[in-house]
Amino acid sequence: NGNNGKVIQDGDLDVSGGGHGIDITGDSATVDNKGTMTVTDPESIGIQIDGDKAVVNNEGESTITNGGTGTQINGDDATANNNGKTIVDGKDSTGTEINGNNGKVIQDGDLDVSGGGHGIDITG
Repeated sequence: NGNNGKVIQDGDLDVSGGGHGIDITGDSATVDNKGTMTVTDPESIGIQIDGDKAVVNNEGESTITNGGTGTQINGDDATANNNGKTIVDGKDSTGTEINGNNGKVIQDGDLDVSGGGHGIDITG
């Protein structure tokens, strides 16, 4: 917890059973996800940030299934840069979710969504 937190993830992140892989509370947080992320099961979240002005850079390969969420940002002025490959499959599965005003997702990588999933959800 705290402002200006930074995480660099360049390994394998495997999240299931309602767990969270990376969880930051505070403003101006940054996560650089360069590795592989697999998120399975409801309430499981690969990267969660609660705070304003958060930035998440997804450059690796992500697979989100069975109701999981890859990236969730709760706060205003959030940015998600998705340059890697993201596969979302299954009802209630979400690749990137932003809850807050002025949220922005830049989707330059591949996004494959099936089975009732959501690629990108922004609410604000």
